[in-house]
Amino acid sequence: MKYTLYLLFICIVTSLSCQKIKDVEPPDKLLNKSEMKGLIYDMVLLDASYGVNEKKFKDMSLDMLEFISTKYQLDSTQIKLNIEYYNIHFDENLEIYEAVKDSLERLDKLYINRAKEIDSLKKLKRIKKDSIAKLDTLSPKKILKVQSKT
Repeated sequence: MKYTLYLLFICIVTSLSCQKIKDVEPPDKLLNKSEMKGLIYDMVLLDASYGVNEKKFKDMSLDMLEFISTKYQLDSTQIKLNIEYYNIHFDENLEIYEAVKDSLERLDKLYINRAKEIDSLKKLKRIKKDSIAKLDTLSPKKILKVQSKT
């Protein structure tokens, strides 16, 4: 009897916990995958830049939602509805996020390569300054020797 009650309880809980995910209707202004990728990419970049330098963001008085709303000509409700729509359509959402991830990785590689170039240029300038400094520290006798050889 005890096991029957447990089994009945499990069946009731299982049947109540199973929900049908309702399909979200496309918003009036549905963004295509490419536009949605751009929107999420912009959101990620803005969020990251805000996290890096919050003071500069406040000094510029840049509002992320206002920027995105203006760029994509959507209000906050339409942005929310587009995000909800693509969250329900998992396969499409996954494609979008993979594309955003790839774009961010390319951007990261670009910045890393640029930083390496800047470091190399700084190193070359330092070497050039060091060689000029060495010439300045030569004694007058050595300078006369070098000049007489030429």
